[in-house]
Amino acid sequence: MEETKPTGKAKKTAVIPAKDLDFAAVTKSIATKWASEPWLTLLWTTQNEFASKQTNYDTVLNARQATGKNRPQVTKALKTLDKKIDDSISYVKGYITDKYKKEAAQSYFPSFGIDFINKTYVLPADQNKRSAALKLMVNAIASNGFSDKEFGTTFWTTIKEAYDDLLSQASSIDSNVSSNVSNKNKLKADLKKTLNSIIGTIKANYPDTYKAELRNWGFQKEKY
Repeated sequence: MEETKPTGKAKKTAVIPAKDLDFAAVTKSIATKWASEPWLTLLWTTQNEFASKQTNYDTVLNARQATGKNRPQVTKALKTLDKKIDDSISYVKGYITDKYKKEAAQSYFPSFGIDFINKTYVLPADQNKRSAALKLMVNAIASNGFSDKEFGTTFWTTIKEAYDDLLSQASSIDSNVSSNVSNKNKLKADLKKTLNSIIGTIKANYPDTYKAELRNWGFQKEKY
């Protein structure tokens, strides 16, 4: 899972698109109106079923919003920790150079998870690869006798644990958001199907005044 890094000025995006919120408002209005218009019936569904799906749609949107709002916090924490990691690598490279001398130091870097990327020695930017590299770092710090250093075992073990915890949080949030979006899309498709059927029924029963009747029901357009 690779963190997407912003380019230029960040643009804030709503957790829930306005069109989904508008659709929720319309379907709620229709569900209420249909309950007071018992003459309108459909063979394949009922007002109760429509109202139930509409409630579920609202629930999914709320869950999507609650879950999605936590993601920026985790993303920010990962970015902050990434910077701390990047800033600390130079000290480890210093330990290696002091012990093994400049001529041999670079041959030890890979065992610490340090790769040659973009003409410099760093930990991978990809988050899963960075997590694996941090494991190598912890082990190599100990095996090369740097455990008691300021940037030794305690430091890198703490970094590793914090990084993996944040990755786990991010993965869980992304999974929940994906599930909510999938459920939302399914419910939205079902609700649209019913809306179009109701519109067709109103048009059939009010051939001359259906536009006014649709407005009376709360419809904002003639097809969904």
